[in-house]
Amino acid sequence: MSRGTALTLAFLAHAPDSAAQVLEQLDAEEAAAFIDEIPARHAGAAVRHMSPWIAARCLELVSAERAAAILGNLAFHDSAGLLRLIDSRRHAAILDAMPASRARRLAAALSYPTGSIGAWIDPDVPSFATSATAADATKYLRQAQAASHVFLHHPESGRFAGAVPALSVLQRHAGTRLEELPLVPVTPLSSRASLASAAARDDWDEFLVLPVTGRNRTLVGGLSRASYRRGIGEVRRNRAVVSGSLGGQLLAAFGVTVNGLLRLLTHGQPPAAAGNEEQRDA
Repeated sequence: MSRGTALTLAFLAHAPDSAAQVLEQLDAEEAAAFIDEIPARHAGAAVRHMSPWIAARCLELVSAERAAAILGNLAFHDSAGLLRLIDSRRHAAILDAMPASRARRLAAALSYPTGSIGAWIDPDVPSFATSATAADATKYLRQAQAASHVFLHHPESGRFAGAVPALSVLQRHAGTRLEELPLVPVTPLSSRASLASAAARDDWDEFLVLPVTGRNRTLVGGLSRASYRRGIGEVRRNRAVVSGSLGGQLLAAFGVTVNGLLRLLTHGQPPAAAGNEEQRDA
């Protein structure tokens, strides 16, 4: 490895936000060529801090395998957000180059509109069959960074069965079946509901993650507070972009309308310039 390469990678590792600003100043082809040559973990660090639209353009210019490797170094929802900005035929090839389990979860997230709860489900939120034991759930709780409750589903149908406080699980004997523990009443969110509809839920005071169900009340994951805030932020940014574009379209349409009215008032002739009017008056 050359000294220049080593310094570049050190810069990316310690100041990825600054590196991202530099890449954004380059043409998409140049930026893509750069992230195509450095290790995927360093490329992922830079892409994470780039403008999503610019990052998506760069990922379109590298191979599907390379794009998959870079996205594999990003958080799940960051990967999903970038894939939404890439042509559907292109992101299908990228998904094919990913590990099957991650590709399935990303494909499921992409099947929902950005403003829906389903687009922001945390797929790694585990659920357990009602017949599972406290020992089964404890293995997960020891690894989880933050978990207030464990979600249960019926073994046969997969339907949501309720939530059990994590503390109750930890305090019980290892062989205790989860269905024997007291359930906390909570109404699951629908994956097809709007993300904004989750704002008014009082359950946020008690739950770090709310259960989300799909068709037939099948438990499909959870919506965390962090994912909710991230989703709302993206929805607002998208609205701002659309609003700006629509404003330009409306102004253009207004100009066309005014021009048409002037033509009608002048019997179909374009309005004369001020200089021409003065010549006729003379």
